Amino acid sequence: MLSDVKALSIIIPTYNERENIGQLIEKIIESLTGIDFEVIVVDDNSPDGTGEFVEQLSHKLNNVKVIHRPGKLGLSSAILDGASVAQGYAVGVIDADLQHPPQLLKEMFSKIGEGYDVVVASRYVEGGGIEGWSFTRKIVSKTASFLAHLLLKRCRPVSDPLSGYFMFRKDVIDGVKFEAKGYKILLEILEKGNYDKVIEVPYTFRSRRAGKSKMRFNEILNYVKLLMKLSEYRVLKFVTVGLSGVLVNLGSLWILVTFFSFPKLYSAIFAIEFSIINNFILNDFWTFKDRRSGNFFYRLIKFHGSALGPLINYIVYVLLLLFGVNYLIADAIGILCGFVANYLFSEFIVWR
Repeated sequence: MLSDVKALSIIIPTYNERENIGQLIEKIIESLTGIDFEVIVVDDNSPDGTGEFVEQLSHKLNNVKVIHRPGKLGLSSAILDGASVAQGYAVGVIDADLQHPPQLLKEMFSKIGEGYDVVVASRYVEGGGIEGWSFTRKIVSKTASFLAHLLLKRCRPVSDPLSGYFMFRKDVIDGVKFEAKGYKILLEILEKGNYDKVIEVPYTFRSRRAGKSKMRFNEILNYVKLLMKLSEYRVLKFVTVGLSGVLVNLGSLWILVTFFSFPKLYSAIFAIEFSIINNFILNDFWTFKDRRSGNFFYRLIKFHGSALGPLINYIVYVLLLLFGVNYLIADAIGILCGFVANYLFSEFIVWR
């Protein structure tokens, strides 16, 4: 029987990891000498008998147990199921494929003892690295991290918010409602968790020793869905507001030129200003409503400081006019070019 209270619970989600799990548990036991810990394997009904193997192992090792689940329910939910029965005040998560060095667990636990609430084993801080990845996979990983930093404010201090190797005080997730979709539960913990202090420790992500990678295209789709959900669909809202601004911009330009015979160059300036005011009001009361602070007019002035987007809009518009492009088409292209710069300024400056 396990004792009622442990210092540390190590959760290992598994699916077809029989070739690796025994060696991993052995290394965990070696690395945590002197610490009162338990190992919780959460197995998704592995056809290769991973769950049954750990079950037999648990008869010999009283600090090892297994949770049998009926099928592939996902890595994030496996971690949460493990945490729900964990008896440690700290919870560590490690992959079963030996790509995460278990020797780091003791150092991570020591950081919890120093007062940190979340400890992330990072591939991207100094001293960390990746072994055996293709250029394409590195690009995908970096892009995914960039999107997390762009859309999720609380994740930005962490260089590797998509790490699958981390540790946290169990009370960090108390009362938190998780989506538990996909395989990046750390992202949700960082964005929703009850924590103050987070630290990263470097490690080298190793090549898989045995078995097959679980990465699939649908996991990428689940990640994008999770990002949208955690960011409260901010990008989609911003795009919607931007489209309304396009209508205001083009409509104003057409009215000024057609009905008031304003010169096209001056009309574009007014049209851009009308769209700026339209976009600010909608973003302030909808897209970034949870980040409003200070005076409304001060935010409006700051939003005008995002002149990079409109400036790019206008420069592209003028240049295309010089090349004989239709003024409405030229303005539409200018709007598109200024969109990215405008979103970045809004996200990091106006409603940070």
